[in-house]
This record gives sequence, C-alpha cells and structure tokens, in this order.
Amino acid sequence: MNIEIVDRKPVRVAARRYVGPFGEPLGKFWRNVVTPWLADNGLMDCPRFGLALDNPLSTPPDQCRYDCCVELPAGLGVADAPVSTIAGGKYAVTPFKGTCAQIGAAWDGFMRGCMASGMKGDVARPAFEHYPRGATFDSKTGVFVCELYFPLDERAG
Repeated sequence: MNIEIVDRKPVRVAARRYVGPFGEPLGKFWRNVVTPWLADNGLMDCPRFGLALDNPLSTPPDQCRYDCCVELPAGLGVADAPVSTIAGGKYAVTPFKGTCAQIGAAWDGFMRGCMASGMKGDVARPAFEHYPRGATFDSKTGVFVCELYFPLDERAG
C-alpha cells in the first residue's frame, strides 16, 4: 500500500449527516440524497469529503455517523446545511479505487499500515475520504475513486 504524508490546509464545507451502517447503505445515501442536493445547489463540480465520525468496529451499525461534505467556494453558504471546517495539518494519505463493499477493508489495511509504520493518530481530527474535483463513479459497476486521509498527531515523534 502506498502511503504518503501531506500537509493540508483547512477546508470550509457544508454537510449532510448520515446515520446508519456504512457500506452500500451509505453509498445509496450519497447517490439518492447528497448528489441531488449538490445538483440543486450548483456544487456538483466541487471537491467532496466523507467524514466517518464513529468507528464501525466499536459503534453499533445503526448509530454510526458519517458527514457527506462538499467544499464551498469562497463566500458561498448553503441555506439547508451546516457549514464547518475540516481541520488542516499533517495527514497520511493513500489512494482508493473500488466499491462501497471494498472500502471498509481498504480503511482497515490503511490504518494497519499507518500503525505499523509508527504513525500516531490525532484523535481531535476525524479520518476522511477525499473525492477531488473530477473523481469518478461508475454507476454500472459501483467503482469509485477517492483518497483516504488519516490525521497525524504532530506532537508525536
């Protein structure tokens, strides 16, 4: 697995909250709720982020929270969604290409790789998926591309 360390700037985002099991139900939420919301607000070409706010290994599936976010252009707000900031700082990052059914295993492998390399996570910032401008989704196969980001504790090491 290819893991790089990057320094990200903070990003201002609007979000839609999903609560429930990760995997395909979350993929359906992106397709059926988030995508039309992005289209209605003229935000289809903006970078998107997915923030897992709970660990699905320790949280009951029906209680897992995930924020589907979109980067807001300067000066723009969205009336029907809270606006917040994804914190900047150092992150470990790796690319992902696969389906909703495969991303959980990719996250597990990525996190194990980070820990095996001695990286320490920053519990004050969530891990997230980044869907850059132009990220693809194949509606026939369900395959999409994104980047997985793990926040690093800059005080460690």
